[in-house]
Amino acid sequence: MTGAQTGRRRFRRLPSGRRREEIISAAAAMFGARPEHEVTIDDVAAAAGTSRSSVYRFFDGRQELYGAVARRVGDELLERMHRVTDGPPSLLLRARLGIYFDFVAENAGGWGGVLGSGAAHAAEAAQTVLQEVRDRACALTLATLGAEEASPVLRGTVQAWITGVEWASAEWARTGRPERAELERLLAAHLAGMLVGAAALDPGAAERLAWLAHQEPADSSFGTLVRLIGHRVGGRELTNLARFLGHG
Repeated sequence: MTGAQTGRRRFRRLPSGRRREEIISAAAAMFGARPEHEVTIDDVAAAAGTSRSSVYRFFDGRQELYGAVARRVGDELLERMHRVTDGPPSLLLRARLGIYFDFVAENAGGWGGVLGSGAAHAAEAAQTVLQEVRDRACALTLATLGAEEASPVLRGTVQAWITGVEWASAEWARTGRPERAELERLLAAHLAGMLVGAAALDPGAAERLAWLAHQEPADSSFGTLVRLIGHRVGGRELTNLARFLGHG
């Protein structure tokens, strides 16, 4: 046997579909631990126990691979969130916030930072996927509010809240402040306040606010906040609030 033959690496032969999944798994682990721009195709190939050419057989380059990993990770995050199905809206929202922050904490070096920063530095393919994740998270939140057919104002309110959650989680991952439990309570209260502002402008949002007030148990802090600043506010007060906000 020649020196070239003895020095040649041997790779396991796997079915095509399984090889692709192993490459994605290896890339997910690397992107989760390091920033995307620090990971090379050679790194991924070595971690997956395959060759560089094998990676390129499935993906055009690092960006396409990054997008494939983003899709898998986003699917996993949302699948976790969908497991939470029982309880009043506030419990569902807090539980899903907890799942999201768990995810950020588990992947603080890589994916947590990407999902928590608006993906400004992510590859283009991943940005497209991450926007899909946001849209699906928005749909799930609207369903929790009993508003699958939401008005543009209500949908925009929830989308803006999700953007705020992303930003807050990125800061929390970077600084560790504020305390996680405090931040989760703040974000839940933030949604309640945003819904009150939306209710001043949109009858559909006002209807959801009244619905929320009746869905929450008497001892729910979220429900208490909604009732105090929203459900007990009449039409005249909402009109005045709209004027205060500069919309009337």
